[in-house]
Amino acid sequence: MAPIHSSRRLDGTLLALLLVLVAATAFVSAAAAGGEALAARHEQWMAKYGRVYTDAAEKLRRQEVFAANARHIDAVNRAGNRTYTLGLNQFSDLTNEEFVEKHLGYRHQRGDESTPVAAVNMSMAQFESTPDSVDWRAQGAVTQIKDQAACSCCWAFAAVAATEGLVQIATGNLISMSEQQVLDCTGGPSNCDSGYVNDALSYIAKSGGLQQEAAYAYIGQQGACRGGDVSPNSAAAVGAPRFVSLNGDEGALQELVASQPVAVGVEADLDFHHYTSGVYTGSSSCGHNLNHAVTVVGYGTDGGGQEYWLVKNQWGTGWGEGGYMRLTRGNGGNCGMATFAYYPTMDGS
Repeated sequence: MAPIHSSRRLDGTLLALLLVLVAATAFVSAAAAGGEALAARHEQWMAKYGRVYTDAAEKLRRQEVFAANARHIDAVNRAGNRTYTLGLNQFSDLTNEEFVEKHLGYRHQRGDESTPVAAVNMSMAQFESTPDSVDWRAQGAVTQIKDQAACSCCWAFAAVAATEGLVQIATGNLISMSEQQVLDCTGGPSNCDSGYVNDALSYIAKSGGLQQEAAYAYIGQQGACRGGDVSPNSAAAVGAPRFVSLNGDEGALQELVASQPVAVGVEADLDFHHYTSGVYTGSSSCGHNLNHAVTVVGYGTDGGGQEYWLVKNQWGTGWGEGGYMRLTRGNGGNCGMATFAYYPTMDGS
């Protein structure tokens, strides 16, 4: 007969093994249920956005990417320690690397003198007081949200939006202008890979006025330049653009935006492409790698006292707050907002 203490020890070991087995089974069941739930979310998302894949293998790969993005979005929102929320959108089956490659496209200002762009260093000491808030949408100087699709020509959209705003302010006429003309007629043969905002603004100044978008529609890929083939030109002539090195001076940017919509370079980091609502604050390192061009169309303060920049993007109305983002203001330029600014001028300015 075995000693009583040995029997008890054996019973304890069996109980421990049984508990481990139960826990493992529960974990596997929960994981399976979670995987099934994410697969169902992916199917619903595919139906919403009309996504179709080439084969089962591609669908499985995209489902895995979607699941990783959904888990990240859920974790950020569940933490509840941010001033913004994330959500699923048309980019949710793309890795961050794929997203950067297809939907950004900003290049830094070149160091040569090939374009008539004035580089100006500005300080807040140069400026008088500015309004506490500005929203150029309310002034009728902002066209509808557009969509650059899978062409990395944010630089063209930001330049056109800034031009549309200035022309409306100067003439009273809000005209949706052609980004496709800028894409086709500016720079080299690979403008869908990336480009320069200052090159776009310089072309617009030289063109004598862009075509209306309805006459020269956006197709999401670069084509042959036909800028002179469609008439009449839609816009009043604009003068030479300005390129401003802000060096983190948000006061200088505020002064510019108080006068007209302004194109800027930002870093679109991981959460940026999942942004849904609220006042966005990127990571502490956000702003070291400017990769996207947007248009600042105003600024203000939310109900909680958080200052923000009002940013017009060009990823359709399904992204952000109907295509817009409110981005933190007052911390030296969140995500590089106050690094470089670009804007057109009217003749004689």
